[in-house]
Amino acid sequence: MKYNVEGIPFLKRTRFVPFLIQRKTLVIELISGLLILLFLYTGLSKLFEHDKFVFNLTKSPLLSPFAGFISIALPIGEIVLAGLLLFKRTQSKGLWLSLGLMSLFTVYLTYMVSFYDKLPCSCGGVISKMSWTQHIFFNLFFVLLSWVALRLTKMDNSRAEESDRPPVVFT
Repeated sequence: MKYNVEGIPFLKRTRFVPFLIQRKTLVIELISGLLILLFLYTGLSKLFEHDKFVFNLTKSPLLSPFAGFISIALPIGEIVLAGLLLFKRTQSKGLWLSLGLMSLFTVYLTYMVSFYDKLPCSCGGVISKMSWTQHIFFNLFFVLLSWVALRLTKMDNSRAEESDRPPVVFT
């Protein structure tokens, strides 16, 4: 059996491809579930420890001017994003936003680690216990998961569009 792995070139020669292709919906749902847990956990942690979150934001050289806005918008945004991932109709938008937000977090962390010695951690809960390197790799893992889910969603949508087309009849 041949598998179409267009858009996932680095997986072409692995045994994992048949699993991904045959069980795309399951894989997309599992990835969405992990992202939901991540964003609910971090969003709620930031709200429950709001004073600590605001304090850490004010210590950030890049974010301190926006600490008040970010302290409300980010946790609420993470919770709303988890809600988008929960429903099939909005799941694709949620995956795109997850990819963007996790990429943005990763770029921010990489920049901060590269240019500043003493860094405050404004992350919520257990994630704040990670080293900066661990945190960057943790974020990259979720960037990769979001990307894989989006590729599988695209493959799923392109097949659905093909099946919706009426057959071509030549006369």
